[in-house]
Amino acid sequence: MIYPAEFGVIKGFVSDAENGEKMSYADVVFKNTTIGTSTDEKGYYYVSHILEGEYTIVFSYIGYESVEKKIEIKGGQVLTLNIELKQSTIELPELVVSADRECFEKSVEVSHITFTQREIKSVPGFFEADLIKSIQLMPGVVGMHDLSNKLYVRGGSPDENLVLLDGIIVYNPATHLFGLFSTFQPDAVKEVELYAGGFSAKYGDRLSAVLDVTTKEGNLKKYEGNASIGLITSKILVEGPIPKGSFLFSGRRTYFDALVWGYAHIFDKNVELPYYFYDGVGKINYNFSNDNKFTLTGFGGADVISFTEGLSTSEEKISMSWGNSGISGRWRRVFNPQIYGDFIGVTSNFFTHFLYENFTDTTQNIKLAEDLTNLSMKGDFTYLLHKNHTLEFGLQGENLKVKQNWEVAEGLFGPPIQYSNLISVYLQNKWQLIEPLLFIQPGLRTVYYDQGGRFIYNPRLGLKYRFGENSALNLAIGKYNQFLSTINSQESYFSIFDFWRPVDSIHLPPVSYHIICGMEKWFGKKTNFTIETYYKKYYNLLIPKEEDMFFSTPTESLGSGNGYATGIDFFFKKDFKDIRGWLSYSFAWTRRTADNESYFPRYDKRHNLNITIGSVVPTVIPVIKGGRINLRWYFGSGLPYSDMVARYQYYFFWDAWDTPHIWKWEWRYVSGPRDAYRLPVSHRLDLHFEKGIKLFGLSGEWWLDVMNIYARKNIVFYIYELDEQSNQSDTPRKVGYSILPIPVPSFGITLKF
Repeated sequence: MIYPAEFGVIKGFVSDAENGEKMSYADVVFKNTTIGTSTDEKGYYYVSHILEGEYTIVFSYIGYESVEKKIEIKGGQVLTLNIELKQSTIELPELVVSADRECFEKSVEVSHITFTQREIKSVPGFFEADLIKSIQLMPGVVGMHDLSNKLYVRGGSPDENLVLLDGIIVYNPATHLFGLFSTFQPDAVKEVELYAGGFSAKYGDRLSAVLDVTTKEGNLKKYEGNASIGLITSKILVEGPIPKGSFLFSGRRTYFDALVWGYAHIFDKNVELPYYFYDGVGKINYNFSNDNKFTLTGFGGADVISFTEGLSTSEEKISMSWGNSGISGRWRRVFNPQIYGDFIGVTSNFFTHFLYENFTDTTQNIKLAEDLTNLSMKGDFTYLLHKNHTLEFGLQGENLKVKQNWEVAEGLFGPPIQYSNLISVYLQNKWQLIEPLLFIQPGLRTVYYDQGGRFIYNPRLGLKYRFGENSALNLAIGKYNQFLSTINSQESYFSIFDFWRPVDSIHLPPVSYHIICGMEKWFGKKTNFTIETYYKKYYNLLIPKEEDMFFSTPTESLGSGNGYATGIDFFFKKDFKDIRGWLSYSFAWTRRTADNESYFPRYDKRHNLNITIGSVVPTVIPVIKGGRINLRWYFGSGLPYSDMVARYQYYFFWDAWDTPHIWKWEWRYVSGPRDAYRLPVSHRLDLHFEKGIKLFGLSGEWWLDVMNIYARKNIVFYIYELDEQSNQSDTPRKVGYSILPIPVPSFGITLKF
């Protein structure tokens, strides 16, 4: 690119000096001038049309020491200057707030929340910190019960969320331990972004929300790591430099099965625990030059059950496994100071396997398997057209394959492999229409879907009006389509795995329309308040019947329905020197219509309140002084459920070899309208405490979590049952069951090396 002779250009990246991680929204200011900019979300900055001369340029970020550099600009020159900033003595929690503040000032972000590793690990967890559990504290997000790890965002079911890990699509992020643990490891996470609605044209192919997880790049400066031991899992993370780059590896595995195995062999006991899960992520970064960087990420995890005990004979075996895996390769290229691009190739897989083996009669063997594989290529470009115009555009191609094998009595059968292909093109403009008052972000995503040869257009619009230095009005409007769906119910209290299918040519692709309006207010740099109201309208939803729970269900049998979701979300976040916390509250209303029946889905929660507060323990308290304590209190209205309204005696003729020709009877129940009743309100108090330690010459921390401190019994479902002394003709009692009826403590140790 050619510039006028009297002007020059400067560009580069701003990074953390300690680990080399890129820094978003850092300030870049020419001292004693009006020239300045800030880095974008990738840490890149660009300043053009600089007159020849000598300047002092200041790089700054709250919580880091500023860096001043004297530079000389020459006409027609493109100067590359990469800068590293060192952390100051300000604590990490304040850095989180400063990043949010910079995002408020420089971008159009509606229904957007950013989480860091520190925030994830500070939230009380069930045996360990969990990313999904942290996201459930945000407004508009609900869980089905005390231990649920699925995301229901603003009236949407979990299959309506696009979940990404370094570009890898994660089809079931809550796969572990029947949906109680997510597959993400907080130690490896750099940043988590949740778009609860109104997301830009850059993202597509889902109806409700986007969860975009970015892993750490790996320390460019030194080798380091940590190892953790908890009650049910152990974890390890190592990272460090390689020539022209860095690497990171993180792994986790449960070990209850190994402990039980050891106990059985030591004490000669006939016991076993035939279940475990594992996951891991590895990452390599290689910098070919200042303008070229390649990143390779591999991710995988699975749950495994395998046992022989409890069957009629030890000559039989049952094995099950299910999980996610994927690989992404990303090439980032700065073509010239104004244009850079990301090119990424991804393969994602979700699998479910079941095997029954009879070692004495192989004709009885059963093997069921389903594999979903996604191959995609994507190119994203950023064009810094002008200081008030940033164009983003890209192209994505995606191939989806669903393969099912059913092998019974040594015969392999199953439906044909299902394929689908789509091509997406998007364009959007980040436009500072009236700087710094009015920002707009129009966008369009166009999709070609080969099932039915459909062209689909998804327009999007985001707007921010700053009516004060610390206040803004936000608006987002958009159309969203989805081209795959699950054939199992997303309203189940527990879920082992999901069965996905591409939308066929018979059905219209599901579509949703988002309208979001809100206000954001900042009180200084460390306190903010947001309020957003939203309305989502759904059409062409593919809804499985309640009795269809198996992956043999054909896509053609799915019913079509409509629905809507509306509500208002409040979020308040406050930081003091030693105390920080946030409050989120949602009032929501969700309704769906299918098969001429209108109902509230089981995840429709009218009121949802979360209060989280953390503090450093004062020095006057012995033993735990200097540690950090976090409390979370939750309150929610009851979820819908279906109840029995009547019962009757059903008589039938029984003819068996041992009792021929007799009449028998049993109670049969009549169910009321679908999900027309409400469970009682639920609430719970959880605690997380952590404190630094020195052990074996290594620094680290120990932590303690207590879930449900005051032993609240939150009812999840009801069962009608008889007392042991009752006769079959007696009226059964309605008994409520909770999942977490008592306080559940857990603890662990993390050591850094």
